[in-house]
Amino acid sequence: MGFVNGPAGNLLPSPVAFRVVCVRILRSLFGGVLVLVSTAIVAFVSADRLAHLAPPAVVRAAQAEPSATGSLPAPVKAVPTPKAAVPSIPNGFDTERLNALMRGDPILPRR
Repeated sequence: MGFVNGPAGNLLPSPVAFRVVCVRILRSLFGGVLVLVSTAIVAFVSADRLAHLAPPAVVRAAQAEPSATGSLPAPVKAVPTPKAAVPSIPNGFDTERLNALMRGDPILPRR
């Protein structure tokens, strides 16, 4: 660094050297503050997440079926009724014709 003579004859750092030293100090301070702020943000967010964890799920005790305890009579099982025949096109959509279209077969009207 260069020095210049001051008004009283003492040696003072040149203005350029003074700026260089100030910039170095300010750069270090700014970097330190940036690291400190980033660390503080991470710490506060982590603490907030840990403070607001989801509560554990509430597990209910299994209850017996009312018919097993005798408070209700056991249900009578119904005999299944036979189902009606399903039409060939249940909802108006013909999958066979769609498959034929996708294969590239010609579409022939049904007779």
